[in-house]
Amino acid sequence: MKILIIDPQFFVRAGLIQLITSYSADVAIYEAPTFEIASEYLRHQNDYNLIFLDMELPDAEIRPVMSTLKKVSPGAHVVLFTWPRPLSDIRQALGAGVRSYLPKDASAEEAKIAIRTLLQNDRYLPEESRLGDPTMAQGSAENFLSPRQLEIMQLLAQGLSNKEIATILGITEGTIRVHLSSIFKAIKVSNRTEATLWYLLRQKRLVS
Repeated sequence: MKILIIDPQFFVRAGLIQLITSYSADVAIYEAPTFEIASEYLRHQNDYNLIFLDMELPDAEIRPVMSTLKKVSPGAHVVLFTWPRPLSDIRQALGAGVRSYLPKDASAEEAKIAIRTLLQNDRYLPEESRLGDPTMAQGSAENFLSPRQLEIMQLLAQGLSNKEIATILGITEGTIRVHLSSIFKAIKVSNRTEATLWYLLRQKRLVS
């Protein structure tokens, strides 16, 4: 497995590397304190499995960074690795293509679970309460969703388009759009990215 860590803090990079290598010896890890240096790595090799990305780089903003990463390393699983931020920032990153989020103030147990999950190339998001935004704690909002709407949410969370969902369920794209509009109102979100995040957090809560 090939991993790139883009983070300006040396001790943070060192700690993350130590944690990763404690779970897997079969890894090649590259570290960059700036996106400029990371870009040099990416120019020479782009087949990274995991890219850990801090949101506060000294030389780049999250959206242009994600735009570049999607072009040069489209197969990489990008992990937002940063100090706790407002949920709006996390949503922005997820909307830009980030797949997972690991807060830097995670407890030892949280960090271990996250790294084990990520090394298996599974998506990781912290517990709902760690995101610190009451709008995400919808309580029993899912009780307002019909079985069909929950089915649509499950497919939506897999990254499928309206057309693909409609084909699988044997209904029209127009019906999917109507359902999504109702779902967004019920769980108090405004777009597909936020709805997907809500669904993934709900699944985490049910499993735990």
